[in-house]
Amino acid sequence: MSLHPKPPIAATALDSETLLRSSGLRVTRAAQTVLELLEHASQPLTHDDVVAAYTTATGEAPDRVTVYRVLDRLVEAGLCDRRVGADRVNRFSRHVEAASGNIFECDQCHKVLALPSDPELPKVMSRLGRELRKQGIDTRHTALTLHGTCGDCRG
Repeated sequence: MSLHPKPPIAATALDSETLLRSSGLRVTRAAQTVLELLEHASQPLTHDDVVAAYTTATGEAPDRVTVYRVLDRLVEAGLCDRRVGADRVNRFSRHVEAASGNIFECDQCHKVLALPSDPELPKVMSRLGRELRKQGIDTRHTALTLHGTCGDCRG
């Protein structure tokens, strides 16, 4: 499995422009390229991975600070997710929309998958929320992230 995504294809340029505009972000070449790279990545990318993939896709190295800023803006706009692994490295991927709000993350390749809905889970999360409130903790949002090894890495 290749760590670096395929170079962006021209057809996605319009999609990335629309996504950026609808999220209130400036449409720049860097923002479009980074968003397209994350869209086509088979697994979450580190900052260094994004810089390397950007260079491969465009033939020119981007400014590293610009890439940091673009990634931060994409996270703030909800277009991508930032996850900090056990190795304390930030990894970025396109936002995973899970109907259940819950995800699985592979500890080896850091791939993120939406978990299927389970009718019992909201009840369990609600009970946990009530118990936390008894301890003075107010939860605004609850989501479950399961960690383990995906089928590709286990195989």
